[in-house]
Amino acid sequence: MTTAPADHVLVRPLHLAGRGTSDFAQNLVTHFGWSTPPSAGEDILLASPDRQVHLARRADPARWEVTAPDHHRLQPRSRWTATFDDHAPSEIAAAFLYTLAHGLEHTPLPLLYPAPGRDAALGVLRHAGWTFQQRDGHEVLLAPDRLAALTRPLASDDAPTVLTGAAEHGTWSAAFSSRTPAVLLQAATATLLRPAVRPLDDLPTTHQERILVEAVPSRPAHRALVSPRHLAGSADSAAPPLSNVSALWHRARRGRAESSCGRVRVEAGPDLGVLVTAGPDGPQHRLGWSAEFTSAVPPEITGAWLDSLTDSVAADIDLGTQATFTPGPGMSIGDAVEPLTAAGWITHTDDADLHLVSPDGHATARITHGLLTPGTTTADACARTAHWGASIDVTGAPGHRWRAAVSPHTPLHLVRALTAAVADPAPVARSVDRIPAQFLSTVRLDAADASLSPAARASRSRSPATAVVTAPRPAEAHQSAGPLDLPARRAR
Repeated sequence: MTTAPADHVLVRPLHLAGRGTSDFAQNLVTHFGWSTPPSAGEDILLASPDRQVHLARRADPARWEVTAPDHHRLQPRSRWTATFDDHAPSEIAAAFLYTLAHGLEHTPLPLLYPAPGRDAALGVLRHAGWTFQQRDGHEVLLAPDRLAALTRPLASDDAPTVLTGAAEHGTWSAAFSSRTPAVLLQAATATLLRPAVRPLDDLPTTHQERILVEAVPSRPAHRALVSPRHLAGSADSAAPPLSNVSALWHRARRGRAESSCGRVRVEAGPDLGVLVTAGPDGPQHRLGWSAEFTSAVPPEITGAWLDSLTDSVAADIDLGTQATFTPGPGMSIGDAVEPLTAAGWITHTDDADLHLVSPDGHATARITHGLLTPGTTTADACARTAHWGASIDVTGAPGHRWRAAVSPHTPLHLVRALTAAVADPAPVARSVDRIPAQFLSTVRLDAADASLSPAARASRSRSPATAVVTAPRPAEAHQSAGPLDLPARRAR
């Protein structure tokens, strides 16, 4: 894990921080498996592992170009492009590309067949104090210092969205075609919420009076309490495989446990992470659902969700109900994501999905609302009770990315349990060298207090806004279980 050198500083706002280092191409190779295809033209630098997306280096004018070519005849309008000129802060292209590469690994279809999402960036920038206006036939969002803007024409649905700002000399720009997936435009603009890390010698002289420079936060000596937990990284060591299995969970074989009712299966492993499958007549039922936690998910998030799953299964066994296995009425999509919105996550919607962005801009969430109606509002999406799965991704650094997702038919109370686990404000203990340097400007680090147990520390920090309503828990078992440490509270 890299750390920021002592001669580096944080620079705000990012749109005045200068170009920075363009190491995102090498990171695509190292961390995401991109490579140069044998049949590539002279301008094609890299292609994604599935060859669906290309990164090119154009010479006149000098710029990076990302393209999803038209491979699909059934979707002739699926092609989209994004360009980043040589003067744009490199963090914008990096966030765009890392989110793209991560999404192609896990959820490629929304990136290759994007739904319209013209308002993808508006909520993010308005939250940061950018002001909206219409002038000269364009919609414009202006930065508070009026030295950066997001612009798009009013008269055409096919015109690009352009992000511009003041460079060391002249201006920089990033342009996104009308079909650019909303989640990628959202990732690019969310970068502007964060400071840039720059060497002291590279500070832009033109904007010296307009930028704010701070020292990079120092790390505590050994261990620290880290919040928010979605940026804390993985724990120092994995929990023992399926230890502490109770009478509710029966070990089927190494790395697998099943519920006593036979309707839920939990599989875990170093490469697999945690995979849960469930159905009204067993995990293979056609109306079943699944949940996936990649191995890099902070174990406190996985463990908290498994606690909620255990409570839900136990209640169904006690009451003879099907709430864990059949989507039921009563909870809306808005209720399911309320822990995130209560924690300050920014919301917007496109024709297919409700999107959320964490206040630090490093994490995103998505849940399909199913309306598929042009002009769907966030209020309309949140009022829906039908849903087709939800995912939460962290893509802020190439070596620190994780995904938690639930599939279609997952009951909304378990979707809420997932969002609550992510939004839980209780800090988690970590070795400080496991926290990516890219997150040092957005995480809070406090010295670990050895006099408090983890349960007491969590209780002191927990917010009622993010609590999940579940069956009562015995006080002695309040501590979260790790991803391979299933709750042992229930006896059946």
